[in-house]
Amino acid sequence: MTAKDFLQQAYIAHREVELKLEEIEKLRSLSTRTTSKISSVPIHGSVNGSCVENAVALIEEQADRLAEEVLKLLEINKSVATAIAQVKSPAERAILEYRYLCFFSWQQISALMKTGTRQIYRLHNQALKNFSACH
Repeated sequence: MTAKDFLQQAYIAHREVELKLEEIEKLRSLSTRTTSKISSVPIHGSVNGSCVENAVALIEEQADRLAEEVLKLLEINKSVATAIAQVKSPAERAILEYRYLCFFSWQQISALMKTGTRQIYRLHNQALKNFSACH
């Protein structure tokens, strides 16, 4: 795996986390809509209550599974951030953080660092070389 591939894992994990969190939110919303209405009049012989309970339990299981996957993806982001933090050059570290942790465009990075885009590309290439040497 190249340095760039390793660093790009953070973006991929970030997108997956967003998608899984949206899915969890939808599941939780569905589980609240699935709950049965409470009535003071008992309904005899109805199995609907247990079906609804089973559906809610399955929804919660799915949400818990997705939450576990989110934790694994966050670990990937953490490992990328930890690796970037070890880069010695502040300028190179900043470029890697802006690009792979903040997901800024080259133009945004250029504006933040008050440097031309071509210089940002050069610094990025140097940062990738130094990053590869460290890891």
